[in-house]
Amino acid sequence: MLHRLFAGKGLLIALAVGFIAVESIVAACFLSLVHFKTSNNWATRSEQVLLELERMMSTVAGAETSQRGYIITGSEDYLPTYREAVTTLEAQIRRIGGLTRDNAIQQDRVAYLATQVEQRSEELDQGIVTRRAKGLPYAKSVVAVNQHNRTMETIHDISAQIREEETRVLQRHRADSESWAFTTGSFAAVFFLLNAVVFTLCGIVLKMALTSQAQAERLLHSFPRPQPAPATQ
Repeated sequence: MLHRLFAGKGLLIALAVGFIAVESIVAACFLSLVHFKTSNNWATRSEQVLLELERMMSTVAGAETSQRGYIITGSEDYLPTYREAVTTLEAQIRRIGGLTRDNAIQQDRVAYLATQVEQRSEELDQGIVTRRAKGLPYAKSVVAVNQHNRTMETIHDISAQIREEETRVLQRHRADSESWAFTTGSFAAVFFLLNAVVFTLCGIVLKMALTSQAQAERLLHSFPRPQPAPATQ
């Protein structure tokens, strides 16, 4: 009876300890996975900012190219592409602002970038209007004056600052993501190993209980059965 009692208690204790340990590992693994996803999402957002910034700079260059083509040739064919580029610039800057809304420093830079892009668009418009109204020589003069404003250089400088900050943020979040991914994988490995240990211990305890029961039954059968007392006359 004692063997069976201790074996039963051992089984219950093993199950309880295993359950608590497994639940703890599952909780830790879940929290680690949440941190991993959060870091990965931040890294993805920084990648989107960098991509959108490159697209914006390409759009600015395309608008300048179309404006220059119109000023040189006077062909209206360049203007639809130019207007489309200007419209696209507004949408791209809004997207960059939305992606950096959690970073106050980046928000200030994006706001300043928006004012400089708007100023550059006005300068390009001024050259187009002058070319249409007064001809190529006057338009060239307007372009030369606008170049002294160094608006495009300012746009490049601000974009470089935004890019540098997002690159730094991206590297940090990538490192965090890789760290949490390793932690999650480690917890998962421990979870499976712990499961194997718990089930092995439960099997050992259960086998001990069954063995003790079998021994007790054999011992019980080995005792001689009591004979009934003879009847008295």
